[in-house]
Amino acid sequence: MHVTPRTCPGPGDLWQLSWQEEKRQEHYEELLEEFFEEYIPRYCDERINQLAEEGEDERHPEIEPLFDEYLKENEWR
Repeated sequence: MHVTPRTCPGPGDLWQLSWQEEKRQEHYEELLEEFFEEYIPRYCDERINQLAEEGEDERHPEIEPLFDEYLKENEWR
């Protein structure tokens, strides 16, 4: 019998990130936290600050372009 390894997880398998993916995810989360805690209060207008205080995230249509630009400025790839 010939067995080939699976490249995708099957039902019930737990997907684990590689150490590189984990590091990348941690960096993204650090940038996200910095964006909301430092960048928005310092550089954004009252409307964006209000949205952030109300719990809107980086996917909100008014916040997303600002966050995308922030990621670019921080050389996120």
